[in-house]
Amino acid sequence: MNFSHLFERKWQAACEAGALDDLPRKGRLDLDDDAHVPEEERLGLRLLKANDALPAWIEEDKALREKVAAARNALRRAYLWRQQRLAASDDPAERQRVEQAWLRARAQFEQAVAEINRDIFHFNLRAPSLIVQRLPLRLQEEYARLAQSS
Repeated sequence: MNFSHLFERKWQAACEAGALDDLPRKGRLDLDDDAHVPEEERLGLRLLKANDALPAWIEEDKALREKVAAARNALRRAYLWRQQRLAASDDPAERQRVEQAWLRARAQFEQAVAEINRDIFHFNLRAPSLIVQRLPLRLQEEYARLAQSS
């Protein structure tokens, strides 16, 4: 069961019913509230915020997410190209070339996943909390995601 879809439906139903209209501090988000930040880190975070900078682990996480998105997009483009070319061609030689190109794209994706997983491992060593750590990518899950999205 996909809990995110269930949550979204419940959230939408509550919004439509007006159950969230009378919440205290509705619509206000206090980004200067640093009560949850340990006292020894507050000065550093205030300096970073004043200079529009982010902690290194956040920048690293952002770069990781971009790498994952780029690898997934490249694989998806190759997959869609393969689907289109196979549907359009009856020539066995052309179909063989298309399959070879698909195998090369898969090999590049698998190499990218191995590199991303190394980066995730190093990120997790430096992450300040277990909450922000990332799970490594699993090839079978990535291929299943690709097949489901098409």
